[in-house]
Amino acid sequence: MERFNLAIETVKKASKYLREKFMDSLKLKEFRYDIKLKQDFESEKIITESIKKFFPEDGFLCEETGFTENKKNNLWVIDPLDGTLNFSRKIPHCCISIAFLGEKEKFGIIYDFFREEIFTGIKGTGAYLNDKKIQVSNVNRIEDAILGIGFMIGEKEINYGMDILSKVIKKVKRIRMMGSAALDFAYLSSGRIDFLIHLNLKRWDYEAGKIILEEAGGNFYEEEKNGIKIIIGTNKKIDFKL
Repeated sequence: MERFNLAIETVKKASKYLREKFMDSLKLKEFRYDIKLKQDFESEKIITESIKKFFPEDGFLCEETGFTENKKNNLWVIDPLDGTLNFSRKIPHCCISIAFLGEKEKFGIIYDFFREEIFTGIKGTGAYLNDKKIQVSNVNRIEDAILGIGFMIGEKEINYGMDILSKVIKKVKRIRMMGSAALDFAYLSSGRIDFLIHLNLKRWDYEAGKIILEEAGGNFYEEEKNGIKIIIGTNKKIDFKL
């Protein structure tokens, strides 16, 4: 089985489990600004075990279990439930995010399993939503733009995020903080928002979204300031600098 088709099949399998357990969140750990559920780990197990059956030598970088060394420079980057806090509070805005970074192919998949929206991007072939081609918006003035933002990770990020917020809130049309970085990338890729700013994301938060965004005609870049990694995605038409 080809990896892309396997990944689509696998996210649907994990999503079935997550939908069934949506009203029965099983809390394992709670932090000041986040939470871990049993569903995070079970979804990841479903995904990784399904892939390993066909590609046992591939490597994995997963949110819950970390890094598994790969033998052929083929790496899966997986967030089995992005938007866990939303999920735990019965807010149906969350997804599964999978990127594959291989020697010969690269693709990203973001599956919003409540809306049954599968955002995909295969390097060099474009970006799609449920098999329909998508692209970033044509908004070119920041005062007309909708910004997706996320920074609720720790005190340092919150303080810096509030500083960013104070600089942009009067410049843009609206701001959205929706609780899923991966879906922010999907929404940017499909023209629903026009640019995004996130702080200190991990690779599983953005690798799939980065591929989809670039295939949809958008731009991804990162920089570091004061020890904080800043991720910015744009439609290439919004001229935005921190």
